[in-house]
Amino acid sequence: MEKHDMIPHPNRVLPGYRFIRFLSQSICRLFRPVFRDRSRFLLAVFALFCFGFIFLVGQAVWIYNGVQVNRKVFNPHDSTIDIPLGSSVFQIGSLLEEKGLIKNRKSFIWYLYLTGQQNSLKAGHYKFGPDLTFRHLLRELKTGRPIIYRVTIPEGYTIAEIGRLLSTMGLVDYDRFQELLHDRVFLRSQLIDFAPVSGEGFLFPDTYEFAKGATEEEILSVFFQRFRQVWAEVTREVQPPAGFTPVELVTLASIVEGEAKVEAERPIIAGIFYNRLRRGQLLQSCATVQYALGERKPRLLYKDLQVDSPYNTYLYKGLPPTPIGNPGRASLQAALSPADTDYLYFFAKSDGTHVFSRTYREHLRAQNLLAQAGEGKN
Repeated sequence: MEKHDMIPHPNRVLPGYRFIRFLSQSICRLFRPVFRDRSRFLLAVFALFCFGFIFLVGQAVWIYNGVQVNRKVFNPHDSTIDIPLGSSVFQIGSLLEEKGLIKNRKSFIWYLYLTGQQNSLKAGHYKFGPDLTFRHLLRELKTGRPIIYRVTIPEGYTIAEIGRLLSTMGLVDYDRFQELLHDRVFLRSQLIDFAPVSGEGFLFPDTYEFAKGATEEEILSVFFQRFRQVWAEVTREVQPPAGFTPVELVTLASIVEGEAKVEAERPIIAGIFYNRLRRGQLLQSCATVQYALGERKPRLLYKDLQVDSPYNTYLYKGLPPTPIGNPGRASLQAALSPADTDYLYFFAKSDGTHVFSRTYREHLRAQNLLAQAGEGKN
């Protein structure tokens, strides 16, 4: 954590400094004739000593009172405060005074300069309890607390959607984020057992906490570490289907994620895709067409199915070149442990569940019946 940039010249910034300097100069001019007479000089010194003692005691009381918690403003149920990087003691003092954590920012600033602690405060995200004291407040501000952002990544989100979400929160630079997700050297350093050409599919959907100021590399490392952890867990007691690379299995899981809405149907849908791949049939997944189009359309048109893209599994056989999103645990498990089924077709109903068929004739009949009932969904 970097220390705050402070303004170094106290005679321009300390509250009341100019007044004190003016007062001392005026006193010197006033008592200059007195210094020539010893008795008058001693009397003046004593008077000045008394004045100075009273002034110092008054200042100490003013500073002590000013750095106490302002109970009229302080809200123990909303006592969080964010101090940005680069904040000066004056900005920090204003923030503390506004929250009622101190009574007077000028007293706070004088205390810091008089004790030599003006450069010791750090940026961070702080939360204080109802029993707050100035000693505790100062100790926390000197320790520093990183500003933490909590973010939840929905299952099936693409790397573009995740990048936009994180950039909106100010956590990443979108372009840099995408650049790293297509940097094969960086990806292989993080996903050595997969060596993917893209980071798509490997940003495991979960809830994360990131510190403000973390680099894109650090954030992606957290994503990849979580993916590796989950992958190790789901493959520990499962023998993946033969003939598929780890990247292909993740790709299939991403398609299952895009198609399935009910967890119990995921293994069945995975089994259908395996059956079609073994038979050399087109996968004909609407989820892959959505990815090819670059948008999530509520309803695909027949012309959409003609988009010329290697991700369009209505036109190109086999799996698409990369995953089409980032699958969750259930979809990864389904791709690794598909249901043993002889289904080859499925059709979505309006409630998100599917009707499964063994033949194309059954598939067409199911569509017609659902369309007549008004429940069908293309």
